[in-house]
Amino acid sequence: MKIDLIDILEAQKILDAEIQKKHNVNYKSEFEELKLALFVELGELANEVRCFKFWSLKQPSDRKVILEEYVDGLHFISSLSIAFNVDMDFFIPDNISILNKKSLTIVFNKLFSSMETLNDANGVKEWFKNYLILGYQLNFTFNDIHKAYFEKNQINFQRQQENY
Repeated sequence: MKIDLIDILEAQKILDAEIQKKHNVNYKSEFEELKLALFVELGELANEVRCFKFWSLKQPSDRKVILEEYVDGLHFISSLSIAFNVDMDFFIPDNISILNKKSLTIVFNKLFSSMETLNDANGVKEWFKNYLILGYQLNFTFNDIHKAYFEKNQINFQRQQENY
């Protein structure tokens, strides 16, 4: 299936422009910070999914909390995509399976280990595609992701206005 991210990227550009103007930064000056922020958000997502916590009987966080963490990461990978002017034609397989804990752990580990590829447009595009697939593997639809992204984007704008 083809994924259309145009409106998400346009909204991200507007948010990024607001942040960059307010803090006198740009994509190039804050590139390493964007990558680290994405890394942190991926860790926060894994923490809420709890797939790696074999020592714990506690269940994953509520679906809404996991989706919020997921779209936090989506904000940062979108910014990196804009920074590299990535061609955003994504084709995601139609038959993505919901994963069990062990399989999700492997997916998270692959995403973490491939963070070093976020240094050019091709690496960012491939990582973004795999992140989108993770969303489906977590049992989110594109509509779920889209709606949650715009809800969080509005919160992020409000935070900038309140000097977050």
